Amino acid sequence: MSHNTIDDPKPTMLSTTVKAYGWKIVLLPGMEDPQGLVEKIRNFKIRDDDVLVAAYPKCGTHWLWEVTQMLMRRTLTYEKRAKEYTMLEAVQGLERLELEPSQRILNSHNVVAHLPKEIIAKKTKIIHVIRNSKDALVSWFWHCQITDGLKDVKFADIFEAVLSDNISLPSHLDYLYQWSEFEQNHPDHPIKHIYFEDMKKQPVKTIKELATFLNVQESETFFEQVAEACSFENMKTFEENKEKMYPEEVRAVIDKINGELKYIRKGEIGDWKNHFTVAQNERFEERIATFLKNKDLKFTFVYE
Repeated sequence: MSHNTIDDPKPTMLSTTVKAYGWKIVLLPGMEDPQGLVEKIRNFKIRDDDVLVAAYPKCGTHWLWEVTQMLMRRTLTYEKRAKEYTMLEAVQGLERLELEPSQRILNSHNVVAHLPKEIIAKKTKIIHVIRNSKDALVSWFWHCQITDGLKDVKFADIFEAVLSDNISLPSHLDYLYQWSEFEQNHPDHPIKHIYFEDMKKQPVKTIKELATFLNVQESETFFEQVAEACSFENMKTFEENKEKMYPEEVRAVIDKINGELKYIRKGEIGDWKNHFTVAQNERFEERIATFLKNKDLKFTFVYE
């Protein structure tokens, strides 16, 4: 078991893989004992009215977390605290969550095996955010450049690392499939799949569907206002104004990268076409086709 503090601002790129229950652990700055933290998360006490926003990194976690808090709080005001305050795997995240009043909005990049076990018994509502794997990869590339401080990394390097599974994260394909398996094994569990692409193309319709899932009854005008407040443009402006309050461990990363922390970049659909070569796209689609062969997914897989 590792006890080395992970204080590098780029722990999730090409660092040493740490596993628990057969899955790579999502490594965040400040972690002293990743495997021990997974155990704490698995044994974390869930409340009956908790809601979980679950997504692979760079697939819209911040976005949907903000939308969800507006719906559940019936407000059009941005949450001043960053989502890391209520992130299960964040350093001190569990301690902060224990002090959080109900109804809590949890969020995580973790695989199911690294989530609280009580989620199943309590049938915690899960909002699973899905994004085109190609766009997620491009967003990850820019995250590494801007946020992780890897300014010299080339897209080809990130592409090869992802394709060869040489990053300390589960692959996006494996992440998606384990949620499909979860749904197959727990058909009565309340889970709502929200597509990044639907949020971009039909934000009001998608937000209304999410509100129905959360038992939030409000006016059409309110849903339209939430969609406007949570447009990528407005959220990016809010982020650039540096009005978000980040936990100490995140602030330490911000200081290391000269105060530049950008979780919200473009949010475009199909930006992968500006980065992938024809050959890279062919290899990526071949990888997807091989992975999906003989698999029965419970939701639509987006990669075009």
